[in-house]
Amino acid sequence: MKLSLKKPALAGALAFLLLAPALTAGAAGLDITARSFVIMDAKTGEVLLSYNPQVFLPPASTLKVMTAMYVLDHLKLDDKITVSATAAAAPASKIAIKAGEVYTVEELLYALMLSSANDAARALAERVSGSEEAFARDLTKQVRQWGAYRTTLATANGLPADNQFSTAQDLALLFRKAMDTPELAKIMSTKYHTIQGGRELRNHNRFLFTTPLAVAGKTGFTKASKHTFVGLFKKDDKAIIISLLGSQQKWADLRPLIEKGFELEGVHIAKLPPAEEKLRFAKRHMGKIAAVAEGKSKMRRQIRVAQGSAASVPGKKKGYKKKARVQAQEE
Repeated sequence: MKLSLKKPALAGALAFLLLAPALTAGAAGLDITARSFVIMDAKTGEVLLSYNPQVFLPPASTLKVMTAMYVLDHLKLDDKITVSATAAAAPASKIAIKAGEVYTVEELLYALMLSSANDAARALAERVSGSEEAFARDLTKQVRQWGAYRTTLATANGLPADNQFSTAQDLALLFRKAMDTPELAKIMSTKYHTIQGGRELRNHNRFLFTTPLAVAGKTGFTKASKHTFVGLFKKDDKAIIISLLGSQQKWADLRPLIEKGFELEGVHIAKLPPAEEKLRFAKRHMGKIAAVAEGKSKMRRQIRVAQGSAASVPGKKKGYKKKARVQAQEE
């Protein structure tokens, strides 16, 4: 694994680094699975440490940070959006909004950034540009104007699509800009938020629940992209942004990157325990839609039991795999 460190102050040191053998992950004290990452000083924008920072990779739901930025440039939080049938039909993860329902931009942004709702992404995109396809074209032009020259988008949600990619460096740059928008910074730092119908949304960024260092962030996952993440961490007067793409185990990869980032900033933090994988969230009231879904789930379980043990065993296995895939996509 080749790593890039921040620029040395002296030209001689830079020349030495160019001639020296490439750094390895072990030499930098890192053991991670990610295909690409960037650690950035949040105040200056300087890249402190990177690995494959400009390699094109699918961003998955970290793309939703860009979507939210563009939406807030064009709509007000209290603007109303009527859900279309196309938006309601978006694949998971989703909050099951229905065609004809009316939501505020603020409600859909919370759904987008906390629950990673693809139906909310599509509804917002249609309101801004008329269709998700047109929105993706408009957003691509905008992020390049913001300095993300290696990013091309085809959706508003980050689900797999041809000709859709970004880089760890572009993600870090865009996230730094996103944190300059108070409304978006507030949304991404929120753990729970309730929208109409009594539906409570939970932030998928588990660091918000495990460490005071975490300020805000966005997770992503698809089978093609593997785990992705971009987020902000603070300690005293130091702040770092970490973007990560193509990880097999994002929480385990991110902890040493957080520690290394603060080390490079001259700040000591205690070793972060593996708390994120151990988190268990209690089931909370999610309104009528969730209640109906739970009722259908119970009915399906009863039907499998009635079919007898011989028939129910393979059914359980199949259902478990499907549930695991959906959960991975949401997180």
